[in-house]
Amino acid sequence: MNRYLAAFILLLVSGLAYGHHSTLGFFDPEDTVELEGTLTSLSWRNPHIHFDIEVTDSAGETTEWKVEASALSVLKTRGLHQEFMNVGDQIKVFGNPSRGDNPQMWARTVLLANGTEVLVALRAMPHFTADTTGDQMLTPVFSSETEELARREADGIFRVWSTVLGDRDSFPMFKGGYPLTETAAQIKADWNPAADQLLSCWKKGMPILMITPVALEFTHSGDDILIRFEEDDAERLIHMNDNSAPDTFSFFGYSSGKWEGNTLVVATTNINAPDFDDRGTPQTTNISIVERFTLSEDQQRLDYKISFNDPETFTEPFDLTRYWVWRPEIKVEPWDCEAQIDVATQ
Repeated sequence: MNRYLAAFILLLVSGLAYGHHSTLGFFDPEDTVELEGTLTSLSWRNPHIHFDIEVTDSAGETTEWKVEASALSVLKTRGLHQEFMNVGDQIKVFGNPSRGDNPQMWARTVLLANGTEVLVALRAMPHFTADTTGDQMLTPVFSSETEELARREADGIFRVWSTVLGDRDSFPMFKGGYPLTETAAQIKADWNPAADQLLSCWKKGMPILMITPVALEFTHSGDDILIRFEEDDAERLIHMNDNSAPDTFSFFGYSSGKWEGNTLVVATTNINAPDFDDRGTPQTTNISIVERFTLSEDQQRLDYKISFNDPETFTEPFDLTRYWVWRPEIKVEPWDCEAQIDVATQ
């Protein structure tokens, strides 16, 4: 119990949190609001873009609303150029308001002055143009040079892999319902998301790093394998010729790999990251993980299974799964994270 409490206190002090920079505790997913006003400020950054709009009511009173939306990297994955709106534009925004009594919201879609709608949340659906043929959706734009280079250099698993944001079999992977011990279940029940800086820059550990909705890439590092993540600019080294873990612990732990046919099997121990997911589930340094990355026969899909064993947290071992697809037009880019504006939690 002391180890769990120490880990949880460490989480609060360091300001780390999870999920894909979860908005749980800040915005109400059961309520929606529609705003119309003038864009007064705009920041194209990870972990979320944020902007302010000045809204004038029927009495002539103006209110400045602070708005959060998905990560810039997610928009780029969709082929949305970051200059689709600018300060001074008249826009409409649809999304979820703050849980508190304050003018803040989580945006799902934005309607531009020209009638074009932009989806700015992970699994958003058209709102303003829902009854149209879809012609009003912003057209994705990708680099043909990026795609041509990727097709020339692709080599089995060694390429960039992308999430299918609209398929829950691809994202998210951590969905709850784990076989928790009594102690772990109590810590999860006591978790207060408002205490964590869920909207700021932070570094994910293992295994939550593997939930990432943005690009990752497998590359050669001598005889070893390096996994490069766009999120957090993280890098995991998979040791292919050495399975003897050192005495040190880290957020990613120590990973050793081997090939079983077209499947890369990776065993990871020595993880010192206190949290398992973005919903308050803890983990201990005794956690061990086995991952299986399986390349499809046509090399267009990478299936993933991750198995967990942590007797102090889980009553039995269990697995989670997801998959990525090859989209040669996508590349791993700098995360370029910046601390976000304050968002009221009360």
